[in-house]
Amino acid sequence: MEAISEVSATENSKALRVQFEKLAYPLMDKLFSTALSMTKDKLDAEDLVQETYLKAYRFYHRFKPGTNFRAWIFRILVNNFINQYRSIQKQPTKVNFEIVSNLLISSDLGQATKDDVNPLSENYAELFDDTVSKALDKLPVKYRLLVLLSDVNQLKYKEIAQTLGCPVGTVMSGLSRGRKKLSRLLKRYAVENGFVKQKLD
Repeated sequence: MEAISEVSATENSKALRVQFEKLAYPLMDKLFSTALSMTKDKLDAEDLVQETYLKAYRFYHRFKPGTNFRAWIFRILVNNFINQYRSIQKQPTKVNFEIVSNLLISSDLGQATKDDVNPLSENYAELFDDTVSKALDKLPVKYRLLVLLSDVNQLKYKEIAQTLGCPVGTVMSGLSRGRKKLSRLLKRYAVENGFVKQKLD
């Protein structure tokens, strides 16, 4: 009986690993791009993603089947980032974890509008990826993270709220302001480089 139990436990472990890999691996690129934007360092981003995967796999048995795995693992990524920089305050000239943490209680994120649009999806298709990346880097971190999660990683408002542990309204208002700031940055670059003929605001 003991041998049978061990075999059963091994099979269950393998089944969980297969389930985890099926859900987690397709998200690797999106997790890395988000980590890179937060850490501004490739090696740090790789370490952050690796730790996220290890922790997610370790606690995968706590994940409730049928709920949002994407929001769950992104939350682990964000929490790992905040905890790492809180404990060691690494690279102080880079991203400030305080801003990300304060996103949860910030009251100055502005108001969402019904006609709010994603500046990455229109008008600027001719811009190089590194230009968009540089524009994103110029955004305050509390807005950059929202834009990354929504417009780059395609998470829904509810998923982002679950990821960050904040109200949906906070996500919507912060994303609205972040998109406006990003749109102005991209518009300025586009006009200055002749991609569009439009006066700067």
